Amino acid sequence: MRHFLFAILCMGALQLPSLDAHACGGCFSPPSPQVDQTVRQDAERVLFVRDPVTKQSTVWVEVRYTGLAKDFGWVLPVPKLPKVGVGSVTVFDAFDQTMQARIAVSYGATENCRNESIGCASFDYPDYGQWGYADASAAYDATSDSDSDGGNAHVEILSSGQTGPYNYVVVKGSDATVLFKWLNDNGYAMPDKAKPILQTHVDKGDLFVAVKLQNGQGVQAIRPIALTMDDAEPCVPLRLTSIAAVDDMSVIVTVAGPGRAIVKNHLDVTVNPLRLALANSYSYGSYGVPSNYQQVVAAAIDEASGHAFVTEYAQPGASAVLQSPYQYFTWQALAEAKTLYALAQLLAQGVLPVNVEVADALEPKLQLAAQFPGVTPLQSLANLRACAQFWGGGMGGFGSCNLQNLSWTQDQLQAIAIDGVALADDVTSTLVAPIADVQKQLTASTTVTRLVMRVSPTEMDRDPVFAFNASLPNVDPQFQVTLNDVCVDGWYSGTRGERLTIASLGSWVIDPNQGVDPRFKTLPAAWKVQVLDETGGAKDIDPPQAPVVAAAILGAKPGTPSLPADLVLNAPKPWTVPASDPTVTKVGVWHKPQYCIPKAGWKDGELPGPDVEPADAGVTDSNGTIPGVDAAGGWNDAGPLQDTAGAPTDTSSTKSGCTAGHAANSAWLALAFAVGFILRRRVNPRGN
Repeated sequence: MRHFLFAILCMGALQLPSLDAHACGGCFSPPSPQVDQTVRQDAERVLFVRDPVTKQSTVWVEVRYTGLAKDFGWVLPVPKLPKVGVGSVTVFDAFDQTMQARIAVSYGATENCRNESIGCASFDYPDYGQWGYADASAAYDATSDSDSDGGNAHVEILSSGQTGPYNYVVVKGSDATVLFKWLNDNGYAMPDKAKPILQTHVDKGDLFVAVKLQNGQGVQAIRPIALTMDDAEPCVPLRLTSIAAVDDMSVIVTVAGPGRAIVKNHLDVTVNPLRLALANSYSYGSYGVPSNYQQVVAAAIDEASGHAFVTEYAQPGASAVLQSPYQYFTWQALAEAKTLYALAQLLAQGVLPVNVEVADALEPKLQLAAQFPGVTPLQSLANLRACAQFWGGGMGGFGSCNLQNLSWTQDQLQAIAIDGVALADDVTSTLVAPIADVQKQLTASTTVTRLVMRVSPTEMDRDPVFAFNASLPNVDPQFQVTLNDVCVDGWYSGTRGERLTIASLGSWVIDPNQGVDPRFKTLPAAWKVQVLDETGGAKDIDPPQAPVVAAAILGAKPGTPSLPADLVLNAPKPWTVPASDPTVTKVGVWHKPQYCIPKAGWKDGELPGPDVEPADAGVTDSNGTIPGVDAAGGWNDAGPLQDTAGAPTDTSSTKSGCTAGHAANSAWLALAFAVGFILRRRVNPRGN
């Protein structure tokens, strides 16, 4: 039995729509005793672009489907007759790379770190004699930092055809019951609970795009559906999606329009960066998502009653550059290829990438599956590339290329003719042109916005409705933090901590092995919970009031205020950012390095000797100076040791050797200091 995916997309006319006008689709998986018959939707990515000149709307929808290829069915409700095509997963992947919220980590100088070699007069290496201190120190420092209509006259088939891996049909039904039966009779099995929402679309006069995989196509061939039609507005249909959605489903919506996109009937949350595992995660200058990011995002949305999005990105359209994998492709190069060997050379040169989309585009003309049985077209392309690289690596025309039980020679591949012109046309029309068209539309848009959410079936009681606000500030997806090593006991080889510094928030010494410092685990996951509308700025709300506010904006629609006039918003109750930690200045006992001949007065396991120069406020260079007896305002060997926060173990005024002051406590900060991050799977809604 073929199951039914009722796509998470709806589009209503650009006139001010009613709430029903935004009723959207979903995905279904009727109960089945067979595990492999389960059809589940666990993620979706949506792109919506409206061309301000032609008034044409382009919508791409990608779903992640769990099930068998024979069970795959996809139905999308649309307001007008669309042109049906396929998009590229590459576009969504490029959006992730460019627009996904991420952490940018830089590393500062080490703090309180000294090289134990400073206590050595020389080194006595068994095989190399004695090296002077300076040489040994330098060596140490170098390493220390690191079909039919079923006979039903009430279902009208408006168009049908093939596109990409799909067969599709666009139908219109005059009665939901009749349409329901037609879909089931034609292989789109759906539960009875879908009928009421299906009726909503029929009453509006919506059409339905029904899609199946062509025979022989596997689940890996699933690509985004691309629809082009007259004026339409974006909406994400969650109500029907709840029927077969997984818990904490990821929803990512990219909207290009006349201003920053906002969600009329959902709240907006900003993730608290202090709840993220930031320490020891990245190399210098790298970007990424902290390991617990998905859980914290989910918890932040929970604090907003489960009805909220995180705005990860909002920038001018010209900034949304797609890094296409087809940037080195030229029609001429592929058109001139006359043999399979010539194609293999193009693959080896990177003119065409090797991926599922390229394999799907080439297969109708190449018929690789028929020529090389037992090997998928994608594997064949990978083999061809590897063979061309093998021959190009010095083997010339000699030797065969043995891969996956295939043995090819250059002569064999040169004997297989191909139609390069036809292949170039197919790649251009199905892969290169759609990406270029999307890039053109994005560039022409005032603002491109990326909104994300984690949502469970019980929270899918409304279909998100989008609008625009040109006065809201842009959102930078990149959030800057600085990390630097802290030597807790003053020595490189000793216990290490990590100082986390976030501009305008504070600076704390944390244990990198803990992920999230215990001081931060009790902080809210949502830095701010806000209401956004088409005019004015963001309105802060108190998280405990979020359920009331979320209920009040349930029926919000474009063109009218989201909040009822009589609803009074409670001011957020302030919470305190933990105080910054002072500079660490503790110096513990000295441990003699291997082969070290100590200086006079230095002994293994004791405090450093009195002949060491004073430290500069506890911050040292790699040579490592240490507080000494004669340091003005300093402390001597008999003075107190300090803990990792710089506080003396004896806090009496006569014994305190700590001179580093605490940084100012951070107060409640503006939205600009806590950019929201995303994605993805929630393990524990209140987890870290």
